[in-house]
Amino acid sequence: MTALHPAFDAELAGDRATIFGALRIALPAATLRLLDGSAEIDIDGETYAGEDAVLGSWDSIEEFEDGTGDEAPGITVKLLPASDSAAATLADPAVQGSPVMIGIAARDDATGLVIGEPEWFLSAEIDVPVHIAGREPRVEYDCVGGMESLFFNDEGIRLAQSFHEQVWPGELGHSHATGVTENVYWGLEQ
Repeated sequence: MTALHPAFDAELAGDRATIFGALRIALPAATLRLLDGSAEIDIDGETYAGEDAVLGSWDSIEEFEDGTGDEAPGITVKLLPASDSAAATLADPAVQGSPVMIGIAARDDATGLVIGEPEWFLSAEIDVPVHIAGREPRVEYDCVGGMESLFFNDEGIRLAQSFHEQVWPGELGHSHATGVTENVYWGLEQ
């Protein structure tokens, strides 16, 4: 038994399966729903296509890198913008922090429908957008998982009573913390 949806798992165990990759990026200007091929498929009521007419298509992803030391795990997603204005939209600094999801699924060749449910194996956010100009312009997103925020020096403020009361006014849970002699920040080498 695997963690995959039973119908998806059964399809993969068969003689032949038509699998595809799906990419979802919730940008400030629009939500990209792209496939790694030229099809058009509905997933959870949303249409995913091989190309977004306004913003472009999915070029590739690089191998997932496991973080070591003070680096969080990450992956690079490469997009082919449809135009110069699409490249500007995709590489806008405001996209930093936008959620990214990457998954795989299987398609029923007879109906064109997704078999079971996709396996969303990466839920991350855009850390750095990079616009690469030239004959074949592209936009690359360095994406990191939720662990990245643990490396910010100011992450410890969330344990401060003043921050706690900003979120929950009147709640005094942190005001009674005693015996804390020094701040220990996540991700920093001592």
